[in-house]
Amino acid sequence: MKNKITLLLIIFRVFLAPVVCFVAYAYPEHKYWIVILCYLAIISDIFDGIIARKLGVATAKLRIYDCWADFVFWLAAVWCIWVCFPDLVRENAFLVMFLFIFEPLPDCIYLLRFKQQGCSHAYSSKTFGIALVLAFTCLFGFEVAGIPFYAAIFIGLLSQIDRILIALLLPARICDIPSCYHAFLLRKGQEIKRNPLFH
Repeated sequence: MKNKITLLLIIFRVFLAPVVCFVAYAYPEHKYWIVILCYLAIISDIFDGIIARKLGVATAKLRIYDCWADFVFWLAAVWCIWVCFPDLVRENAFLVMFLFIFEPLPDCIYLLRFKQQGCSHAYSSKTFGIALVLAFTCLFGFEVAGIPFYAAIFIGLLSQIDRILIALLLPARICDIPSCYHAFLLRKGQEIKRNPLFH
């Protein structure tokens, strides 16, 4: 029962992925709903972790499901930008391409080094999620790209680099690594502190 509560929140986020795509294709004039769905997604992402830790069911497998749910939803949300604002994507194709190229690299490194998928849940990834929500608010709510859009891309690139470095530095496959600096400390055999609210 404890696992089901967290799993339902994760499944809810996956369910939202086709919904945002449906809104983008069928009701582009009401694309502000995409913003609302993005907020629901990030709220469910925050609470599934908090609830899992509170109930003592925050297993590595559950963290991996959480990572995949995040990936599926945000991939769908980014696809909505292409559907609703294709010119914006074409103008920034080079930057967007790098985000997509970097995305699978950490997991490829984990698989090569540890034969398992990673689940770092780094602070940079969480910051990227917040930046995406703000960018989507401006873009789908007010049809303004500007600084929030480019800030999200920049933070996203930094997040991907951080995740790559974590995968390279870790001495073993360990979940919930706040940053590449913390991965470096673990490699040196030192203990690290984790924020109980996020890990």
